[in-house]
Amino acid sequence: MAHNIDVDELDSIAVAVEHNDIAQMRVANIKIASINLFNFIEPPLAYYDFENIYSHGQWQKKCQWLSEFLAHRQPDIVGFQEVFSPEPLKRIVSEQGLVHFAVIDAPTLISDYIYRSPVVALASRYPIVEISSVEPDARLVAAMGLSSEFAFSRKVLRATVEVPHIGKCDFYVVHFKSKRAGLALEPKLFEHQPLEPKRFENQPLGFDNSAPAASMKLHSETQLLTEQALGRWASTMQRGAEAALLFNGILVRRQESKHPVIVMGDFNDSLTMGALDALTIQGESLHSNDIKAAGLGHLSDAALAAVFAQYQLKDAYELFIEANLRDSLTGNTAYHREHRAATHYYGPKGSVLDYILLSSEFDASHGRSLAQVVDYQTCDRHLVRPEYERDAYSTDHAPVIVELALRS
Repeated sequence: MAHNIDVDELDSIAVAVEHNDIAQMRVANIKIASINLFNFIEPPLAYYDFENIYSHGQWQKKCQWLSEFLAHRQPDIVGFQEVFSPEPLKRIVSEQGLVHFAVIDAPTLISDYIYRSPVVALASRYPIVEISSVEPDARLVAAMGLSSEFAFSRKVLRATVEVPHIGKCDFYVVHFKSKRAGLALEPKLFEHQPLEPKRFENQPLGFDNSAPAASMKLHSETQLLTEQALGRWASTMQRGAEAALLFNGILVRRQESKHPVIVMGDFNDSLTMGALDALTIQGESLHSNDIKAAGLGHLSDAALAAVFAQYQLKDAYELFIEANLRDSLTGNTAYHREHRAATHYYGPKGSVLDYILLSSEFDASHGRSLAQVVDYQTCDRHLVRPEYERDAYSTDHAPVIVELALRS
């Protein structure tokens, strides 16, 4: 039998539907992404060299790729690297619902319309309540024996976002120093000599035995190898110092604010390499004498673990496999670590350079966690199965996305 609904009932149903929609929004998962945009610069501006200018069509394809990626993946908060043109980026992300935008630096003008030193940015569906750059502590810079002029190769952006049901969270967007050598020694340190194949016969590489030792000449390839060896190590030291000084900045901020922490970006190295150790340092790795010297020797092992856990950062991928794949068909987490998808390729060799690190609030094994990682995606289709028309002007990195679910 039909039932007539009066206006009051309609209003009640509308309110109920509205409340239900709000409830669903409240329990919705949160997606966080990191994307290296690879020379995101609007023509007629150029990156690094006057020849590096996108045509109108190329630029439109690059913007379209990003817009379609965001529409398909629907991230809620995104950290960007290699941004030369923040205003076009702001327009694109706003069209996808990421209406809150933060950037704290500007690329460097070399001459006329040519720029270098792209910056990082962050876009969010949720309000950004505070933004700041992270500056290295001058006292620590001196204590590490670094130059007083030391600075991050790209400024680190810290944005505090009001995340539903979690509250204020501090997001750090980073782009650490690359592995490129970037070192050119003064020409007077070397005497160049043309490459002569016959000189390699029965003599060590780089030496001319026919000349007295005092007048030994270093050849062009000797200088090149020296510059590469020293330059790469200098880049590693810079990257390692950036990681350690950033971690200090995160610690100081966390002690003061107690905000959950998310660090994301292009790390330009593997977390398993020594240069980035500082970011994921664990209490278990500290020597007992150092613990005692810090005045913590009276604490039990459990109490120490609890103290250090609140400052520890973990790779979101590790948290994902620990929480979700331990009981999968493979039966162990080692398999998933070994088969982790690369985020960047140099020729045929793939590496994981892009990461999202999370504080203990997102660690399912932590007793007071607020959320846990329920999905982790490395979006590499444009790298491993590219289609020219769609992907030609995309990016040389695979974006990474982590999905968080509130703990019940």
